[in-house]
Amino acid sequence: MLGKMRFVVLAFLTIQACVGFEVDTGDPRVGEEGRVRFGGGGCAAGSSTTIAVGSTQTLTLEPQSGASLPTDLTTGSTAPAVIDARPGAAADQVVLEANQAGTAQVELHSAGEIWDYLEFRAEPAASVKFTAAPAVFAGATAFVKVDEVYGACGESCPLLGEGFLRWSSTGLTPLRDTNGVAYFTAGAPGDARAQGREPSGGALLVDHPLRIVPVADAGALSARVTIALPDESVLDPQPLPVEIPVGSLFLIQVEVDVAGTPVPLAGPDVTWTIEGDTSAVALHDSGDADPPEGPIFSTLAPGSVEMVAEIPLLGRTERFPLTITP
Repeated sequence: MLGKMRFVVLAFLTIQACVGFEVDTGDPRVGEEGRVRFGGGGCAAGSSTTIAVGSTQTLTLEPQSGASLPTDLTTGSTAPAVIDARPGAAADQVVLEANQAGTAQVELHSAGEIWDYLEFRAEPAASVKFTAAPAVFAGATAFVKVDEVYGACGESCPLLGEGFLRWSSTGLTPLRDTNGVAYFTAGAPGDARAQGREPSGGALLVDHPLRIVPVADAGALSARVTIALPDESVLDPQPLPVEIPVGSLFLIQVEVDVAGTPVPLAGPDVTWTIEGDTSAVALHDSGDADPPEGPIFSTLAPGSVEMVAEIPLLGRTERFPLTITP
């Protein structure tokens, strides 16, 4: 169940929910020895074995058919100049890094022999789908979240990998590119643009214009909550206050009205605290970085809480009531 909940957290704010599938002998992510599946990589690329040139991808080693991971497992690649393979932060993870186009066999070794292996391919990305807001406050955090990556044949060819785009911007100061999200600090009010290029050929894959608005134009503040229920279904965002059942995960997106248009605040610009029945809600630690929209919380017990948002950029503190039901 914990692994499934991590899956929901990672897909929490994607435009389309990931749909699970049964693993069988035809699964292209199962190793040639049938002992392990190389899992992960997002919704569309969940069964892809092709990674975008210049990107990295962490995959989870999922034992198959009653097997267990050897305690002395090591990772290697037959062509590290094409795709390098190294251990991840956890014992069941492997990190792939695509350096150039081509193919490489990723091998798992135990007791001096190959325990399982699978061939991966690297190719340049041809297009991406991304999420980004059309407006941001001056001095606030803007982000571009790459949701899916595709090869030359479009959506029929999803690619693994993140962090490969070479970013440039006007009106924005680059901060970091992590977990498939590029972060910027917005400059002075006016027009701005974020652009991301494919590293090997320079093709422009992201070209996002946005408007930087003055903080003085900030109007009424509102918030919507996205909820992942215990059955792992994800509800559409809805305004607060709401009732949330125990065992759920949720994320609150704060928006500020500017002349009738909602301008969202990114997670780094809002600090959350919990007041009231503090044993009812807790910050959820999935072992992964928070989504750019903000941290994810879990509901632990029935009770009533106030989610308190401190927003230094606007000099405001806002409170949002929540009821946690059995």
